[in-house]
Amino acid sequence: MSFASKPRLRYPRTSIWRLTSLFTVLSLVVNALVLGAVYWLTVSERERQLQQNVLLAADTFKRLATLHGGNVEGLRDAIDAHARGAANTLLVLDTGEGLVGNLSQFPPQLPQYPQTGRFPVAVSRLDGGAAVEMARGTWVAVAAGRLMVAQLEADTSSYSREFLIASALALSFALLLTLVVGYLFNRRQLRRLRGLSEGIEQIQRGRMDTRLPSQAQGDEFDVLAGQVNQMLDEIDELLHSVAGVTDNIAHDLRTPLSRLRIRLDEIAAAVEPVGKHAPAVGDTLVAAQSDLDQLLETFEAMLDLARLEQGVLQLEGRPCELADIARDVAELLTPLAEERHQQLALHCGEPGRVTGDASLLFRAIYNLVDNAIQHAGNGASILLAQEGSQIVVRDSGPGIPEVERERVFRRLHRLDQSRTRPGTGLGLSVVRAITRLHGATITLGDAAPGLIVTLEFPTLETV
Repeated sequence: MSFASKPRLRYPRTSIWRLTSLFTVLSLVVNALVLGAVYWLTVSERERQLQQNVLLAADTFKRLATLHGGNVEGLRDAIDAHARGAANTLLVLDTGEGLVGNLSQFPPQLPQYPQTGRFPVAVSRLDGGAAVEMARGTWVAVAAGRLMVAQLEADTSSYSREFLIASALALSFALLLTLVVGYLFNRRQLRRLRGLSEGIEQIQRGRMDTRLPSQAQGDEFDVLAGQVNQMLDEIDELLHSVAGVTDNIAHDLRTPLSRLRIRLDEIAAAVEPVGKHAPAVGDTLVAAQSDLDQLLETFEAMLDLARLEQGVLQLEGRPCELADIARDVAELLTPLAEERHQQLALHCGEPGRVTGDASLLFRAIYNLVDNAIQHAGNGASILLAQEGSQIVVRDSGPGIPEVERERVFRRLHRLDQSRTRPGTGLGLSVVRAITRLHGATITLGDAAPGLIVTLEFPTLETV
């Protein structure tokens, strides 16, 4: 038999992991924007510094030209000397009769001081080749003509490449750090959520004594667990109160009903089958005895259920073979099934030994098969199967609607609302109490048509 697996909490589906992913994306975007701003500010500062240097150099050479006054030859010699010794500074004096400096021509459309502009310059490399670089400069009017002052811009390609590599490393480290921290935080939160989920699952299975775990940290999980546990305490108290009242009523009524049953037996024995009213009196007594037997059976089942749920009955804790118990149940109930023209089949597969009480296990399996016989209808087929530590009872009757499959385990709950069919409404309640006592699970499913009931016991090795 296959069982539906419960939904598991997985990282991509949790809200914590989604928030971690969102935070990671936002962190990367913010870091990228910050790095871009740093790059832009750095480049802008370098350009501003270069422009200030150009203006300062232009102002210096303007004062130098003023010192030479009208001595054009002296100014030309000074400019030529400075141009030969300059590495990154470009100087050109245009006197109208020719150019002096380290450029072969005066840059066209170059703005006048104090404005600066950029223009390309062909420079020689150390390997003898030529390269085009950019320069920033301006020109000033002097007595001898126009004096251009410029400086070569530093190569930004290597700086940009190094900055991009550093930025990529920084973003990768930020991504790795946020993912690792998010994973650790998510795993910690999921561990707590799984603890809460497992506790809730146990409660859904009917183990009302289960309480949600709390780590006494005072966070939202502890607040939620405390509220749920308080609610469970109140529900548990109400359930025990109702069950106690029911059990007390059953206990108090069982004694007078038993005495009444004995007196009816005495009356039936004293009635002589003489006279025209004797058969009628005898039939009435038989009917009264049958009704009392049903009442006593109900009260006895209620008291047994109370003892099972309250832990009064202690397990013997002996190894039991489920196949042997299933054979005993089938042997006992086969004549009853034949009376209803039903076919009760038995299938025993791989041996399954469990630890428990053989008499209680017999009663649980007996109740399931008897319930199938009572409700499957005439001519139905019933299968009692044992495979390892699993017991399956399948019938071809009308089955149980899905909305009723949990309710049928309640005390005195019956699908027949008119309650005209025989039965106490406690059979499945007793079965579930016995399975819980043995650490087993019981599930109801659709046999299409009919009902399939599965008991899954822990094996002897895992107990």
